[in-house]
Amino acid sequence: MKEKKIKKVKQATNVKVRALIEERKKRAKKKQESKRLKISDIKHGEGAQVNHLLSRIKAKESQLTFIFVTILFFVILTSLYFVFSSVREPIRYSTIKIGNFEVTFNDREENLGNIVNLTPLIPMSVEEGEKTESYKLKIVNTSARKQSFQLKLMNDVAMIQEDGCSDIQLPGQYIYYQIDAYSPQLLDGSKRSPIFYTGTLESGEIRFIEVRIWVSENLPKEYMNYHYHGKISVKTIETTNS
Repeated sequence: MKEKKIKKVKQATNVKVRALIEERKKRAKKKQESKRLKISDIKHGEGAQVNHLLSRIKAKESQLTFIFVTILFFVILTSLYFVFSSVREPIRYSTIKIGNFEVTFNDREENLGNIVNLTPLIPMSVEEGEKTESYKLKIVNTSARKQSFQLKLMNDVAMIQEDGCSDIQLPGQYIYYQIDAYSPQLLDGSKRSPIFYTGTLESGEIRFIEVRIWVSENLPKEYMNYHYHGKISVKTIETTNS
């Protein structure tokens, strides 16, 4: 009987021990799972931060790329502007030496600044003529003494020969000229190369002159198909020392 009781006690003890062991195993398993979950969460959080950082870097790179491309585009446009400007806008004046004078003509579109081409003829009133584009001259006395000069309107022989219009050149009496803001005058039709301005400059003196030239509104109809090809010429007048 005693042995049976001992055996039963042992069996009961073994059952309790096994229950305790199972309970401990369950608790250990739960702790391990809990630890794994926390590590996973940490890894997930770190991944999210890394992705956010990468997104910010990419956004910054996009901004820097846009700024760089914009600056490069601006530099290219500016360079092209100066290149085309240098090609399409050459020096718009011609300077020549005439005796003791240095004469500069401002060029007009495709023509040199001293070329007067009124072809085709467009008669206009004095008021209209005074609003036309002027021929601009700069005259400098480069000598050590006073010098005088004249402005003449001469035939542009080369252009007349090129056009073959020597027989239909408009007479000077139908051509108006204006010097600066002075009253317009008709050319002296009796002269082949009429003088329309005379001036005197001291040593080193500079004078700017504007000349307007147009066809009179009183032009007879029989001259409508005529041409006029001329050029402004500067002539030195010999002067005595004073």
